[in-house]
Amino acid sequence: MTLLLGLGLGLASNFPPLRRLEWLAEDLRLRLRARVDTPPPTGKIVLLAIDEKSLATQGQWPFTRSVHGQIMEWLGKAPEVRPAVISWDFVFTEETYNPELDQMFSEPLAKAGYPIVMGAFSTVAAKGIWTQGRPAPRLGLTKSLVLSPAMLAVLPDYGIQIPIVPLLDVTRFALLDADADEDGVVRKVPLMVRTGDRVFPSLVLQTLLAYWRVGPEAVEVQLGDAVIVRTAEGERRVPVDERGCYRVNYRYELPSKAFPVGIEAVSYQDTYDALAPWALFGDKRPEMPVAGKIVLVGETAVGLTDIGPSPLRGESPKVLVHLNALENILRGDYLRSVPLWPGLMVLLLAGVGASWVLDRYQFRVYLVVAPALLVVAITGAYFALQLGNFMIPLATPLVAFNLQQAVVAVLKIREEQAQRERIRRMFGAYVSPELVRRMVEARAEPQLGGHEDEITAFFSDIQGFSAFSEVLTPVDLVELLNEYLGAMTDILQERGGALDKYIGDAIVAMFGGLVPLADHARKACETAARMQLRQAELRTQWQAQGDRWPPLVHAMRMRIGLNSGRVVVGNMGSRHRFNYTMMGDVVNLAARCESGAKPFGVYTLVTEETVKAAQAAGCACVFRALDRIVVKGRTLPVEVYELTALSPAHLPEGGARCLELFAAGRAHYLRQEWAEAMRCFEEAAPLEPLQPERDAGVEKNPSLLMRDRCEKLQAHPPGADWDGVYRMTSK
Repeated sequence: MTLLLGLGLGLASNFPPLRRLEWLAEDLRLRLRARVDTPPPTGKIVLLAIDEKSLATQGQWPFTRSVHGQIMEWLGKAPEVRPAVISWDFVFTEETYNPELDQMFSEPLAKAGYPIVMGAFSTVAAKGIWTQGRPAPRLGLTKSLVLSPAMLAVLPDYGIQIPIVPLLDVTRFALLDADADEDGVVRKVPLMVRTGDRVFPSLVLQTLLAYWRVGPEAVEVQLGDAVIVRTAEGERRVPVDERGCYRVNYRYELPSKAFPVGIEAVSYQDTYDALAPWALFGDKRPEMPVAGKIVLVGETAVGLTDIGPSPLRGESPKVLVHLNALENILRGDYLRSVPLWPGLMVLLLAGVGASWVLDRYQFRVYLVVAPALLVVAITGAYFALQLGNFMIPLATPLVAFNLQQAVVAVLKIREEQAQRERIRRMFGAYVSPELVRRMVEARAEPQLGGHEDEITAFFSDIQGFSAFSEVLTPVDLVELLNEYLGAMTDILQERGGALDKYIGDAIVAMFGGLVPLADHARKACETAARMQLRQAELRTQWQAQGDRWPPLVHAMRMRIGLNSGRVVVGNMGSRHRFNYTMMGDVVNLAARCESGAKPFGVYTLVTEETVKAAQAAGCACVFRALDRIVVKGRTLPVEVYELTALSPAHLPEGGARCLELFAAGRAHYLRQEWAEAMRCFEEAAPLEPLQPERDAGVEKNPSLLMRDRCEKLQAHPPGADWDGVYRMTSK
């Protein structure tokens, strides 16, 4: 799949949307680099800018040609201000209404004493070389490049419009061609343009030839490789593509807050104002930054036609295209294009690694790894540009990576859906639907055959339920039981409990085991307290229904036993019929707590292990230490507690005082101070929330039980070696 995806996107990389994304990715890197790491310019180029100040002073553009002529004359007067070459990034292809004005421009150019390059432009409207709408009579100082017939055939054939005749004999012309891409940004400039069997240099190449003082004979063209210029200082190789175009390595803009390092620029008007007094009145010669440099005259004023987007800024003077290209070549600072395929395959292979992470680890790990790979790829591409001028294709590989991960995610979702369905089929026949749902959400299949785990076991039973069948019809009994079990099971499952089974009116459940539950003891205790509150509501509801239910139903109460510890949970039974349940001594003790609540006159009996674990997890339930007992069938004593309320706020009036007196009485009891213990228990008994004579179904309460036990022990003292343990003789 990865190879097919890479092949498909590689072949589609020239599809317009992908191409635009690639341009955007390149431009963002160039823009960031220009703000972070821009080397100072060579200092060999000055922009003579037609800016807002020039327009405000000289008037409407284009200026009168005599103005240009005056500046050219003044710049040629003395070597101190004489540039190495002046190139014009606009054209003079039409004569003015006054030939004398053209002459006022051409005569200073003839006397300048330095090379001057005038702009020309290509056209598809006509073939050949044209000036002022007529075939050019001569080319003056401009010479064509020499290319082999094979290379000549590769270049497209254009017509060209060159400067007016008066300028041809005193200047060289050069093509200003710089076609923009579909997004309006110029990224490549041709170094040559063909017309018929002749090839003429572009503005960039012609300017450099003039600066290096060499002619077209010093140029060797190798399309798809380089344009080689042999100068007095050595050989210069400028990389070009198959059409002879140079890819601009954008670094510089006009100096600003965003671009503190920029091209040196001088206002056209400031130059005029500085030279005029000296030239006309013989004042001290001005210090001009153009001496011995390449001077490029171009438009920078907002509103002129030569403004457009660049990789570095939304709106930028187009003369900076040529300026950046000139700076690149003078510095040997070339972009190095990297093929698409290596980066594409590396990122897709990294995507395979990310999908492996998704398979092996939790989804949140994948959410870190996958974006991290993208960050690494983007960061690597940026530093490859900053440190080595490598322009690595980024958009297509990133699109491929994201498509790959989308496919992986879809496949993973389908796999998980299949797994969930398999779990539902596997366990839906013998556990509750809610439990199956939570198993699926937990993405954890229990180990078949059982595994050891830390849980809290839960047992509940309705007090005296056998008597209900005597006073209720089978239909009413089922209706009542369903209402009761439904209400209790809802609370159980809402609090994270897993229903094991119903045994008649009894509920067997576990907290933890099938699905991991860190605070299982706290949730079990809170569930038991909420169940007791809910059953009180049911009793009120049934009483409000009048004769619908007999008094026995109005007095229904349930007992609950809880114990925490390590048990074995898993599939128990035969190959053909099995149940997911729990086994172990912890489970047996929880069942004994449920039945053992009856002798104490309480309805929720909890072991010390459960109380400690619940309180450690922040449980707010109120517990009362009742006794140290040995239940039937065990030999080791266990401390048991009554779960008296969901929180201190749920204690009835006098409840806190009752617990205080009971605790004091139990302390006397353990010290065999029987009289003091009986006094405390006697005082606590009226404050107990359940009273035998008042509350239906209540036979005793803990204070009365302990008072009676103290009377017996006072009559028959247990001896000095008594350990305070009470041994139960029945379940």
